[in-house]
Amino acid sequence: TKTDAPEEMPPVTYEMKLVIMLIPGQALGRHELKVERELPSGIRDKPLGFTVQMEGSNRGANIVVDLKITFPLEGLYWFNVYLDDTLLTKIPFQVLYQRIAIPGTAPGTAP
Repeated sequence: TKTDAPEEMPPVTYEMKLVIMLIPGQALGRHELKVERELPSGIRDKPLGFTVQMEGSNRGANIVVDLKITFPLEGLYWFNVYLDDTLLTKIPFQVLYQRIAIPGTAPGTAP
């Protein structure tokens, strides 16, 4: 069985939600939150920026962002999260490319 899929992964656009939940601790008041994508090659995109208000006690901040991102390469991507330019966490996102042939179909035809 043969597949028409290219050897190398073409860029793919993917819709996803990014959810960040913050608990204030000592970080009360207004803060700048940045999220940057780091490609498997190490190249970093321009970060997305948000302002968050931390009110104290158990009143943190929940950030939910709808993203539509193009992934040009196969591999491990990182979403680096910064609060006031201090790295808080890194969120991994693995992109895998699999060429799948469907038995009993000719190349270029729909199943």
